[in-house]
Amino acid sequence: MYSPMTEYLKMVSTRLGTTGIPVKFKLPDAKVKEPFYVIGPHTGNDSPSAKFGPAIIDTSLQIDLYYPIDSRTALEEAVFKTKIALNKRIDHQILIDNSIGREVYHVVFRINDYIY
Repeated sequence: MYSPMTEYLKMVSTRLGTTGIPVKFKLPDAKVKEPFYVIGPHTGNDSPSAKFGPAIIDTSLQIDLYYPIDSRTALEEAVFKTKIALNKRIDHQILIDNSIGREVYHVVFRINDYIY
């Protein structure tokens, strides 16, 4: 039996995998070419839980998509596929980034969810 957060992360990883874009849990070496997702940090608040009984966690999870800079329309399609795969309300921001040693699109997704 896994913790609710572990199960949640596994579910997110599996759903993202349906897009065909590789999923990582930490930023890979600069030799790894994009596109790829990085399932990043999360915050959690278990105050919605009863004192005794099942845990309820109000969480916010960050997912980063690094995508080649050569096609904005291909990027928009990847953003759309991500939202369909996760089937959740998602905030996202598209940036141009060179933190991985080359200029890429960097999309920061934020999912807010309750985990039971």
